[in-house]
Amino acid sequence: METTMGGPLASSRRRVTMGDVDAAGILYFAAPYRWLEELLTGWWKATGHPLSEMLRSGSGCPSVASAARYSRPLTVDDEIALALYPSLIGRTSFAVTAVVTRIDDGAVAVEASSWHVWSSFGDPRSPGGIQARPLPDWLRTALAAAPLTDPAAPHRSPSPNELPGLRGTD
Repeated sequence: METTMGGPLASSRRRVTMGDVDAAGILYFAAPYRWLEELLTGWWKATGHPLSEMLRSGSGCPSVASAARYSRPLTVDDEIALALYPSLIGRTSFAVTAVVTRIDDGAVAVEASSWHVWSSFGDPRSPGGIQARPLPDWLRTALAAAPLTDPAAPHRSPSPNELPGLRGTD
């Protein structure tokens, strides 16, 4: 995994494996979320804040939402480049997006985003013992060092009336 100043938070290259695809031989929908998690936790470790340390200290940033957009198919043995970017930096929350690009043609194949809330754990006054807290300075500064990218959002589904050959009754 690489981290660079002024570029993505983290990046890596990989090959799509059998474990990344479904029975039809195309990318399994959940695989990009695993890649995003590997990039994010690897980036934390590279910044000197591994997830294991966060959890031992009673703080961390659980994911509260996620989205993915699948723009091009990926199949076994496709070579891909992954890059992690911040998409939102708030007071107590942030979002990151993994952009997955096919190396053979440079096309963006997948974007996967996750939204997180910095939290402390073990607060008996809060539901489930979790309490939102302001982002720590190290995290805010590190996120701000990379360019923001739009988070993944599903494409709008067309209504039946917009599809050629189909006419809805509504």
